[in-house]
Amino acid sequence: MNNPIRRARPEKTGIRAPLGDLELAVMQHIWACPHDGCLAADVQQTLERVRPLALTTILTTLDRLCKKGILRREREGKAYRYWATVSEEQLQQRIVEGVLSNLIAQFPKAVAAYFARREDSGGAAGSDQEKLADLSQRIEAMQMSVEARQPAPHGSGASGREEGDAQEKEA
Repeated sequence: MNNPIRRARPEKTGIRAPLGDLELAVMQHIWACPHDGCLAADVQQTLERVRPLALTTILTTLDRLCKKGILRREREGKAYRYWATVSEEQLQQRIVEGVLSNLIAQFPKAVAAYFARREDSGGAAGSDQEKLADLSQRIEAMQMSVEARQPAPHGSGASGREEGDAQEKEA
């Protein structure tokens, strides 16, 4: 059975949550690299100015970012050269969209209430009002979609066993 209960997992990173501190520092270095990409040793050398990091730590972080689809790599001798697959702005947009979609799917009323409070406090004006109206419509659509996928509550009809018993009696 498909479990309708979904958990918020703030500890996971990538599309649905912000990057960790080290992942963000690595990505900032990669984004600053020229078009020919960066080696792990380049990243380590830059980040060591702030705090000492083992090359294996950098390699693990780069590998995780590749698995998340944020980086790509190509073998260069015994090492890999890394490039960003998305710009900083694109990644921020993906993360925000993922987080909001997840929150809307799990807590539609709370999200709507949050944005309504911001609207009431004068935090939005002009085109922001249009964005809020669009967001409100999306929240309603997602809420209807989630409700449509939820199973009927217990006690709202005969259970599978009772239906089976009724069919046996008819036969």
